[in-house]
Amino acid sequence: MLFPLLALPTCDPPRTRIFFNIRMKRILGPLTAAMMFCSWGMAQSLNLGTGSAFITNAPAENPVPPKSGTALGIPDPMSGIVPASAISGTSSDDISDLLRGGDTLIIRLTGVPSADQGIFEVKIDEAGKISMPHIGNLAAANNTTVTLKKLIEATYIKDEIFTNPNVTVDLKEQRFVDVTGEVRSPMRVPYTKDLTAMGAVAACGGFTDFANRRKVRLTQNGFTQEFNAKEIQSDQGRDIRLRPNDKIHVDRSIF
Repeated sequence: MLFPLLALPTCDPPRTRIFFNIRMKRILGPLTAAMMFCSWGMAQSLNLGTGSAFITNAPAENPVPPKSGTALGIPDPMSGIVPASAISGTSSDDISDLLRGGDTLIIRLTGVPSADQGIFEVKIDEAGKISMPHIGNLAAANNTTVTLKKLIEATYIKDEIFTNPNVTVDLKEQRFVDVTGEVRSPMRVPYTKDLTAMGAVAACGGFTDFANRRKVRLTQNGFTQEFNAKEIQSDQGRDIRLRPNDKIHVDRSIF
C-alpha cells in the first residue's frame, strides 16, 4: 500500500505536530484492524483449539489399545506366578498347594459322635473327587487342604448330618520336582513352597562344566519352555517359582 507523502509546513511547529498525529491515526487505524483480522484468520486455519497438534490434557479421540502381554497385566508364563483370579477360592499364596488327581489324603473327622469319628485315607480319583462317609462324593481337585477341610465341614452341616464337625486334611505323600541332565547329582528334589528353579539345581549340586545354562528346559503341567539360567544367576529376582511334579532338564552344551 502506498501512502501519500505528507507535506509538512516549515513554520508553526506545534500546529505541524497536531496535523501530523491526526493524519497518521487516519492511516494506521485501518491498517491495525487489518493486521488483527489476518492474525485471527491464521489462528483459525491452524486450528489451535480442540484437536490441536500440540500436546494437551484432553484425551485422544482414538486412544491406542494396549499391547498384549504384560501391558494387560498378564504375567510372564516363565515367572512361575499364576494370578489368584485364575483359581476360584484360592489366593496366590495357595497355588502350590492345589490338590490334583492321584493325591492320597489323610482326613481326620472329630467333633462328632464317637461312632462316626475316625481317620480316613482317601485317594483323589481321575475325576478329581473323593468319597466321605454319609455325604458321598466331593470335588477335591483344585482345592487346597484348607479349602477342602472347609468344604467337608460345610457339607456335613448343610446336609444336617453333624452340627459341629472338625476336619483336618493332610497329604500322605511327599511331593517332588525332578531334575535331570547336566547337574552333578540328578535327583527328585522334595517340593517346598519356596522352591525355585535355581534352588532345585543347587539341591542337585549345581550345573556340571558341560551344562548348557542358556537353554534349560522346564516342564509344568505338561507344557515345556526354556529359560536362561545365566540371566537368573545375575538377577535372582527373575528366578522361577516351581510347582509340585515340575521337571527340569539341563542339556549338554555343544561348545
